[in-house]
Amino acid sequence: MPPGRTPARLSDSPRSTPLVSIVSNRISEQDKKIGGKIVEERKACIVVVNKWDLMEEAVRKAREGEIERRRIKDRNAPELMTTLSEFGEWVQRHLFFLDYAPVIFTSAKSGFHLERLLEAIRYVAAQLQQKIPTSILNRTLQDAVERRQPVSSRGLRLKFFYATQVKEAPPTFLLFLNREDLFSPQYKKYLADQLRAAFGYEGCPVILVPKARPKTIEPVRKFRARKPEKSRNPSR
Repeated sequence: MPPGRTPARLSDSPRSTPLVSIVSNRISEQDKKIGGKIVEERKACIVVVNKWDLMEEAVRKAREGEIERRRIKDRNAPELMTTLSEFGEWVQRHLFFLDYAPVIFTSAKSGFHLERLLEAIRYVAAQLQQKIPTSILNRTLQDAVERRQPVSSRGLRLKFFYATQVKEAPPTFLLFLNREDLFSPQYKKYLADQLRAAFGYEGCPVILVPKARPKTIEPVRKFRARKPEKSRNPSR
C-alpha cells in the first residue's frame, strides 16, 4: 500500500490481492491506524520496512558493539538488535495486531530484497486461494482442541461438533458448536494460529465463525406413556 493512502480506501482493493503496508524505520501512529484498518477489513497483508539502506551503517555498528559486549561479557550493557530477524520481531511487537503478516526489509535505492518482496506477494496471494478438505480441517481442529482444552465457564464446557470452509479470500471457516457465548476471543485466536501452523496462511486473516448447532429434537414416542401389555393368557 503506497505511503499516504488513507485507510478509508482499503475497501477498494480486491480481496484476492495482498496489501503491502510500507513503513519507515520508525513506526508511526499512522502506521498503526492503517494496520488496524487492515485487520478490521480482513485484508491479507505484507509489512514492508523500506529505506533499509539508511539503517545499514547503524546496524553494522550495533553488530560490532554486540560482539564486543559478548567478548568482555558485559551483562550490564543493553542488548542491541543486530539481525533482520530481531528487527522483524521488533516490528511485530509494535504491530502486534498484524502478527500474521510477514515482515520484509527492502531498499528501493539499492534493490535490497525487492525480488523477495515479489515472491512474498505471490505466495500470500496463493495462500488466500487455499481450499482445505473438510476431513483434514476437522482432524486438525480436533488435534488442536485435544492439545489445549477450552476453559469452562459457569460449569459449561465448549464442545465442537463440525467445521467446514465456506469462503476463500479471506479464508473463512464455519464452526458448529454447542454454545457461541463460550467461544472466547482468546480461544478463537488459538485455533486460528493452529490453522496457520497446519496450512500456512501467512499474511492472511483467518476468520472463524461460530454457529450453535440446534439441539436434537427427541422423538415424541419416547415421552409417550406406554400402553399396558395385553395378557398372553386367554381368558377362561
